[in-house]
Amino acid sequence: MQSIRTIVVDDEAFIRRGIERLVRSCGEPFEILSGFDNGRDALNYLHEVNGAVDLVITDVKMPEMDGVAFIREARKHYDFFPLFISGYDDFEYVHAAMLHGSVDYFLKPIDRDRFRIRLAEIRKRIAEARESRYRLADMEKKAERLKSARQTQLLKDVMSTEADLSRLGYWVEEFPDGRYVLLNIALDALPAKARHYTDKDWKAYSYALENIIDEITRTAQKAPFAGGWWWRGNADHWVLLHAGRSADPGFVASEAFAAAEQYCRAVRTYTPFTVSVAVSDMVEDLYLLREAGQSTIGLLNYRLVFGGNQVFTSRLVGQTGAYSLDAVDPGCYRTVKRIVQAVQQADDGQAAARLNGFFDELAKLESPRLIQWLLQYLTIQIHAVWMEHAEDIGAADSPEEELNRIKLAAGLGQIKQEVKRLVLRTTDAIRQHRREDAAKPVELAKAWILEHLDEEITVKKVADHVYLNPTYFCKCFKTQTGETVLDYVTRMRMEKAKDILRDRSLNLQDVSRRVGYQDAKYFSRLFKQWHGLSPSQYRERLRLET
Repeated sequence: MQSIRTIVVDDEAFIRRGIERLVRSCGEPFEILSGFDNGRDALNYLHEVNGAVDLVITDVKMPEMDGVAFIREARKHYDFFPLFISGYDDFEYVHAAMLHGSVDYFLKPIDRDRFRIRLAEIRKRIAEARESRYRLADMEKKAERLKSARQTQLLKDVMSTEADLSRLGYWVEEFPDGRYVLLNIALDALPAKARHYTDKDWKAYSYALENIIDEITRTAQKAPFAGGWWWRGNADHWVLLHAGRSADPGFVASEAFAAAEQYCRAVRTYTPFTVSVAVSDMVEDLYLLREAGQSTIGLLNYRLVFGGNQVFTSRLVGQTGAYSLDAVDPGCYRTVKRIVQAVQQADDGQAAARLNGFFDELAKLESPRLIQWLLQYLTIQIHAVWMEHAEDIGAADSPEEELNRIKLAAGLGQIKQEVKRLVLRTTDAIRQHRREDAAKPVELAKAWILEHLDEEITVKKVADHVYLNPTYFCKCFKTQTGETVLDYVTRMRMEKAKDILRDRSLNLQDVSRRVGYQDAKYFSRLFKQWHGLSPSQYRERLRLET
């Protein structure tokens, strides 16, 4: 039997030692941890051992802190059995002792036989209490496992291409609030020897792969991450990592990238395969999970350019982040983003105009490798837009086919025609699919968003306003506008911020709050990402212009 950890508190040393001997005589399970001559020292000891005590035998009248005050304070923090011993046969003390959970109250001198009988009963009660705690802990573990299994099944359903989005309901309420990052883990091209693998080999390697993913996902649940789930997709594996709302976005992104590298290394080390991992941007609202998933599928197409065994993000391509378009050529990076945005919005006029500007910029570049990289980047981005709508507009040509057309084109002029064909074909397909009946709730949603930019805006709030299921609403909004709900919110906030910054009487914190951000530093970073200038630099430019 597990020992019954006991402390004795009495200001008379010879009585305290006598009680300790008496306790030891009651059998092996009783273990005297320590003795104290006042309640204050005993309380400090409990704090030191984090309450790892089963039985407290204490006098009532003591200096520094009496027994009743000691038990009252200790029971606020820890669970144990108190047993009072006193030389005062006074109802007031007896009553106070019983109020604080005393299992008994002995008067000095102690009746040894009665004391032993009582400790045997206490021993039984402690054993029963432990058994109850074990059962409760086991039930809580099972409940947590069931909850995790239910959450994982929900994630599978949400990410399934066959999901009926209108029936998903408020599934996000099953998950904790916070920031999320989605990782898409995909096997690269199989080695030549894979042709000779037996069914037994494939089963063993599949088991090893999923063990690796499970182990790394569990060990990744340390700061800034507080939880994680993984599940098998059609031809890949997904991992969702959760961080608290207060977690620093930069830290979350860097740790997600580090976890992705760990998946790559482990698979390469323990199996004959390699994997590439696409890491989504921060998912601020879990109703946008499907959109994050589509973005990672598009990122994995960069394997056609850079090969496998890589980590891909929207800004860093390659395991070491060696290919960073916004670092190599920020102007072209922003131009590509604007072209993609026009395609998403099915605005072929804007898309064609921005495409002309893009090729004007390419003509000025001296590096053939950079020009090739930019063209590949744009092509894969446009293909990714098509794939986001593939459920509705049908399958596209493979990215390999699109890239090969560009590769075989003779000169920049012919390349421009091939890219323009892809751009206009995509915008036309998206525009034809858009339904008039879906446009009205989207326009109502936009109007509501514009009226509440200074407030906290969530997908659920906006969807409830137009009486649509949040996940289905996200799909409708993306189809009609070419951007996610929260991207639209951010874009409108950044545009409003430009107007508010004209008022030089407002400090940065005031501006930040008027567009819905409580953290001025986060607002500044976001503003610079969108406009290429910090708020103070933008104000200075306005001053010089006027």
